[in-house]
Amino acid sequence: MAADPAKPPEESLIPDSSRPYPCDECTKTFTRNENLRRHKRARHDRAPSYDFECDGCHAVFTRSDVFKRHRGRCRVEGSNDHMSRPETSPQQSCQGTDDMPPLLTATNVLTSTEAPAANIMPGDHFWEGHSSFATSLSRDNILPSPMSHYDLEGYVKVYFEHFHPSLPLLHRPTFTVSSAPKLLLKAVAVIGSLCSTTICNDEEAQACVHWRRTTWQSGQQELRNMVSNQCGEIRKPWVMQAWILDMIYGVYAGGEACQFRTAREMLRQIIDAVREVGLSQQEIAMPESQSWLYDISYPHGDEPRTLYARWTSYIAAESTRVALYTLIFLDSHVFVPCNSRPLMSSMELAWELPFPTKLWEAKDPEIWIRRFGEYFGVPAFTFTNDLLQRPRGLAAASLTMATQQVMTEAPGAELAAALEASPFAVFCVLANLDTLVRDFTRCYYQMPPSYSDPNPFHILTQSQTKSVHMAIRNIGKIVKDAATASDSPEFFQWRTNALFIVSLQVNLCRPDQLLIGGIVDNSLVAGLAASTHLMRGNFVAVRRSAPSLAPRLGSNEGVIALLSELSAALASIFSDGSQNLSYEAPWVTVTSYGVLLCIWGALRCATTEIRDHLNTFNELPRTSEPCMLIFNALIEATLLYSPATRRDRDVRDPRLWSRDREVFSTLLEQGQLLFADLVKIFCQQRLVWSIGPSMLAVLREIPDAATCDSE
Repeated sequence: MAADPAKPPEESLIPDSSRPYPCDECTKTFTRNENLRRHKRARHDRAPSYDFECDGCHAVFTRSDVFKRHRGRCRVEGSNDHMSRPETSPQQSCQGTDDMPPLLTATNVLTSTEAPAANIMPGDHFWEGHSSFATSLSRDNILPSPMSHYDLEGYVKVYFEHFHPSLPLLHRPTFTVSSAPKLLLKAVAVIGSLCSTTICNDEEAQACVHWRRTTWQSGQQELRNMVSNQCGEIRKPWVMQAWILDMIYGVYAGGEACQFRTAREMLRQIIDAVREVGLSQQEIAMPESQSWLYDISYPHGDEPRTLYARWTSYIAAESTRVALYTLIFLDSHVFVPCNSRPLMSSMELAWELPFPTKLWEAKDPEIWIRRFGEYFGVPAFTFTNDLLQRPRGLAAASLTMATQQVMTEAPGAELAAALEASPFAVFCVLANLDTLVRDFTRCYYQMPPSYSDPNPFHILTQSQTKSVHMAIRNIGKIVKDAATASDSPEFFQWRTNALFIVSLQVNLCRPDQLLIGGIVDNSLVAGLAASTHLMRGNFVAVRRSAPSLAPRLGSNEGVIALLSELSAALASIFSDGSQNLSYEAPWVTVTSYGVLLCIWGALRCATTEIRDHLNTFNELPRTSEPCMLIFNALIEATLLYSPATRRDRDVRDPRLWSRDREVFSTLLEQGQLLFADLVKIFCQQRLVWSIGPSMLAVLREIPDAATCDSE
C-alpha cells in the first residue's frame, strides 16, 4: 500500500505514537497532519491559502471535503448547471449521497428573524481548528445500525426543538452534525430520539429502545475510559457536555436502578476529575477566559478575523462555564428525590455567573458583537481584568457571591441585570438556595425538638428565614413577568424558575419526608415512589417525637402562608396555554410532582381535621379555621383543572365555602379523589421520560383517599 504523501517519512515510521504531529509553536500534538495545519491557522495566525473556489457563489475554501459538501448544497451553482446534471430523486436531494452527507447546523434547524452573516461561517474550522474543541476521535460509524444518517439529522433537530430550550448546554449556532465530536453527537441523538414524534410499530419501537440503550452504554463507557486514561480531557467543553447529557439520560430515561447507579458513578468521576485538574477555578483553569471582553483593538484591514477570534474565545469560555454550572445543578438537584447529598459545594465553583442568553444564542460574530455593545454599553470597553472591577460587579463573580448578595435587601443593579439577562443563572441560584435550606434542615432535625416556636417556617431561625425570603422576593420580581410570556424563547427556563421558587417555599414549610426519615433510595423512581407513600403519613412528627414531648399531629400551619403560591403552581402545571407538556424537562416534572405531593398531603391533613371536628362537635369548623381555608382554597384550584369540571370554569362550585354540612360533605368525600385523578393526568401527559409512566403505576397501587382516611 502506498504511503500517505501528506505524512513525513520519518513520522510515518513511528507506529507507537498516537499523536505523531506536534506543533512547533506550542505543546499541542495531533494525530493527523491536516489537523495540525488547521490548528496553526486558527491559533497561530497563519494566513490561510484559499485553494478551492465555488463557480456559482464564488465562496472560497481551504479544504476539499468542505468544498465538495458546499457544491452539493450551493443553489447558485445548482441553478447554473441544472441542465447538465443527472436528475435525482427527492429522497436523494434531501439526504445527499452516501459519501457526502448533508451538513446540518443548528442554525438551519431553528428559524430566526436574524440571518447569520455570510462572510464568517462556523463549522468544521471551529470544532477542529479551535483547540478547546479539537478532537481526534474517529468519525466512522458514529451511530450503529439500524439508525441511518437521515435519522441522525432528525434526532439532532428534535433535540434542539424540544430539549435545548430547557437546557441551553450546547452552543447551537456552531453545532454541526458533520463536525461535532462522535461521543457528543451520540448523546445528543439519544436524547433527541426520546423526544421524536415519528410513528412506528411495536417492533420498530423496541429496536429504537435497544439502540438507545446500547448507544448510551457504549458512549458513556468510552467517555469514562477516555477521562480515566487522561484526566485532562475533561477540560474540553464537548467532553463535559457529552458527559452531562449521558448523566441526564441515565437518571431520567430508563427508570432502572443499574442505569441510575451508572449515572451516579459518572457524577463522582467527573467531580473528581474537575477537582484534579483545577477546573472549578476560573483563573487557574482558563486564565484567558476574559480576553474576549477586553481585546477590542482590530488590526487595520483584519477586523473580521479578529472579531471571529473574539467570538470563538467567548464560546470556549462560556461553554465551559455553562457546563460547570449545569454540573453543580445536577449534583444539587437531580439526586435529591432519592435523598443523596451533593458531592460538590457551590463554594468550590469560582466562575462568574453565565453571561446573557442573547450572547449565547447569537448566530454569528456580527450579531454577537452588536448584542455585546447593547448589553455592556460603551463604558464597558474600558474595564480592567481585575477581580474588583468586573464588568458586572463583584456580586456576579461566583455563584456563592450571587447567592449571598441576593439574600440582602439591596442586591445591586449589576447583579439584577445579570440575572434578568440569563434565566439559566437564576436557575442555578435557586438550586443553590434550595441546597442551603436542605442543609439547614439536616442540622435542625438533629437537635432536640422544640414545639414552642410559633414560626411556621420552623427550619431556620427568624433572621435566616428573612434572608431566604428576601432572596425569593428579589428573584420573584425578575421571574414574575418573564414566566408568563409564552412566546419568549426563554419561556421554558423562566417557567422552571417560577416552579423552583414555589418548591423552595415548600421546603421551608414542609421538609422532605425522605430527608427527615433518613431514607436513601437507589433510583429516582424509587425515591419518588417512597415520597408518594410517605405523603400519606407524618414522618416529621415521628422523627421529632420524644418521651417528654408528645408529637403534634397538625402540620399545616406553614401551608396557609403558601395557599396563593400553590394555587398559582397548579395553574402553571396544568395551564392550557403551556406548550406541549410531553417535552417538559425531566427536572421540571420532578419539581412539579413534589409540589403536587405537598398539596395532596395538605388536603389529606385538612380533610382529617375537618372530619374529626365533625365527629366531635357535629358541625363544620368555622371557615376561618386553617383546615377549612386550606381545603376550600386548594379544592377550588383543583376544580379549575379537573376534566370533570373544567367546562364550568367560570362558575364557582356552590359547595365551596358552604356552611351546610350535607352540601359540604359531598365535596369532602370527592375532594381527594378529584385531586388524585388530577395527579394521574399529570403523569399521563408526561410520557417522554420515565417519571410519568413510573409514577402512574405507583399511583394506581395507592388505595383511594376515602378508603385510607376511613381506616
